[in-house]
Order: sequence, then structure tokens, then C-alpha cells
Amino acid sequence: MASNTTSPAVTSTASRGFFEPSQYERCINRYEFGNELLGHLSTMFEERSNLEHTYVNALRSWSRKWHGELIKLNEYPSNKKVWDQIISTGEQMADIHQTIASNLHDNIQPKLKQWKKDNYEKSIINYKKSKEFEKDFEHVQKPWVKLLESINETKQNYYKLTKLLKQCDQQKLSMPAETPAETQKQIVDHYIQVKLDVDAARTKYQQLLRDVAPGAEPRQRYEANMIEIFQHTQAFEKKRSDFFKDIFTDYIKTLQQQAVFNKMLDDYVRVLQIHNAQADLDVWYNNYGPGSQSHYPVFEEFQDTI
Repeated sequence: MASNTTSPAVTSTASRGFFEPSQYERCINRYEFGNELLGHLSTMFEERSNLEHTYVNALRSWSRKWHGELIKLNEYPSNKKVWDQIISTGEQMADIHQTIASNLHDNIQPKLKQWKKDNYEKSIINYKKSKEFEKDFEHVQKPWVKLLESINETKQNYYKLTKLLKQCDQQKLSMPAETPAETQKQIVDHYIQVKLDVDAARTKYQQLLRDVAPGAEPRQRYEANMIEIFQHTQAFEKKRSDFFKDIFTDYIKTLQQQAVFNKMLDDYVRVLQIHNAQADLDVWYNNYGPGSQSHYPVFEEFQDTI
């Protein structure tokens, strides 16, 4: 299985091109990294769902507490109604966030898990699709790699002979005048033979390079086959990206709570509009202030109870 610690989907300029040996592994890495991305996305939504549940429980606990506290408090009627409505918005917000948590847990998470199961099937240790991509790439690249190895071998042979020719040339030029004629002939003959070998090696090197030159039929065939397999990996990546967009679109449902928000706002505004400080003060005036009925002492005749 190919491996990569960073996302291959956002790799900048690479030092080696796609058509070079083994560089197709980046395509396999990209496919496998998609599984990690699915895991990260799933974990993110799971954490968010847990946070929403925690917030829901906290809001409901807060609402219960303050409904109980408010009952025990002496306050003007309209103030108390608005105050109570504020506490009720906590319950309504809890319902909203419960809907968000439920959508994340019951709608989005199952889709992520199922898509991962359907598209990242494993054999013993490898993803099956990874092996399919790898097998296809290797099948196309194997003869190409052999050609590149042959080119490199002829290149190294050409370099080795060229170096030897220089040594022979130096030996020929530095022969002492008293060198026996037979020895001189051997040195010259060796030089001539090496020069012929260099020419033959250069020719073979250049001939092999023709197969990898721009427009050469072997290169065109190789690149076309590699591109065909590459497009298969592209198709899967588009499929994954489209699925992510579907998930991101589904997430809109967790935000489309406008109707519930509007009702909560309307309820609050309705109660707020009946708030009347003067009416509360008048009630207080009549019940506890100067308007209340006060009792003064009056003459009371003695009543004999015997």
C-alpha cells in the first residue's frame, strides 16, 4: 500500500513528472488519503454532534433552574412574563440544537460511513482499488522502465569508453621517442579500436534516445496508456469530491432553522410588547402603595362578651 503523510491532493510543483518511473504512486497516495479525509470529516461532525448534545442538556438544565427560581421571586407581572419568556427561549434554542445534533448523527454520519465502506474496500492489508490502480500502472510502465534502463546502460557504457579513449589518447601522445615500434603500433591500434567502440556506443545511445524523444511512437503510446489510467484515478477523485459537496450541502439542513428561530422571536416580541412599567407600578400602587386600603383606628364601643 502506498503511503503519504501529507495530502497529495494539494501538492505544489513536484520535482519529478508523472511519466517518470513510479511517480504514479502519487495517484495511489491521493486515493488512499481520501479515506483519511473521510475519517477526519466524520470525526469533525461527531465532535460537533456531541457538542450540540452537551449544549442542549446545559440549556434545558438552565431553563429548569430559572423557571424554578422565577416562581419564588416577587416581581411586577409584565416583568415576570418577559423574564419567563427569556427562560423559555432557552428551551426553544435547545430544541433547535437538538435538531442540529440529530441531523449530524442520523443523516450525515451514516452517509459518510456507508460511502467509506463502499469505496475503500480492503483485502488483507491493501485497498482493493489501490492494487487495481497500481497493477494497471505497473503493466504500462514495466516495458518503459526496461527501455530507460537500457538507455542508462548504454549511456554509462558510452561514458566509460569516452573516458578510456581520453586515456588512450594521452598514452599515445606521451609515448617516449624510444618506444619500440611494436609497442607504438599496439598503443595506436588500441586507440583506434577504442575510438571505434566509442562511436558505436554513441550511435547505440542516440538510437535508443529516439524512442523517448517528443513525437516518438513508443513515447506517445506509453504516455497515452498512462494518461488513460490516470483519468481513472481522476474519475474516482471527482466522485469523492462530488460526494463531499453533497455532504456539505446536507449540512445546510442543520442551519435551516429560520422558521423555528422566527417563532421563538415572535413569541418573545409578543410578550415583550405587553410589558408595561406604568401598569405594573399602578398595580403596586393599588395593592401595596397609597391606593391600597389602609386601616386606621376608630372608636369601638366596649362589647361585653359575658
